[in-house]
Amino acid sequence: MGKRGRTRKQVLRIRTDENLPDYKRAASLDDLDRAILEAHQEDVFFSYRELAEKRGVTEATVRNRVRRLKTSGVMDLVLVMNPYKIGYNAFTIIGIKLRSEASPDEAVSALLAIPGVSSVVMVTGRFDLFAWYVCRDLEEYRHFATKELREVPGVDAFESFVGLDLYEPKFQLGVIG
Repeated sequence: MGKRGRTRKQVLRIRTDENLPDYKRAASLDDLDRAILEAHQEDVFFSYRELAEKRGVTEATVRNRVRRLKTSGVMDLVLVMNPYKIGYNAFTIIGIKLRSEASPDEAVSALLAIPGVSSVVMVTGRFDLFAWYVCRDLEEYRHFATKELREVPGVDAFESFVGLDLYEPKFQLGVIG
């Protein structure tokens, strides 16, 4: 009870994202931005002219919005390839345990600099990170696991899960070695 017998109103405190790193801050998107994102998800080569006509704006407006969405980090256009078709027939998902004093950011940067590492995710559980690695064959993976991965700063231990088949045969390969 507050003053004079009245109950106190509880106020919901809305947390802002101002303390988040820039790449995690939500962007302000309007209907045109959302339409552009949806069009890119359906067909990366969609017609700016057709979308502009449909939305009642100019083609230049759509082009400028796409540029703004890319610059602000909302989207990035990435070529995704079928690794089997270009000779990359082996892949692994690697659970990585970091030493307690290790810098996750430093480890992630080092991992992403290795050709073949297509993505890294920070997770909870018995591992700290999961990395996806695509390579030509198991000999190439052996070199990665025994040489390159062991040189990543902060890695304490890792466990590999060798892929037997890829049902959605697509990977963002990054730099092809």
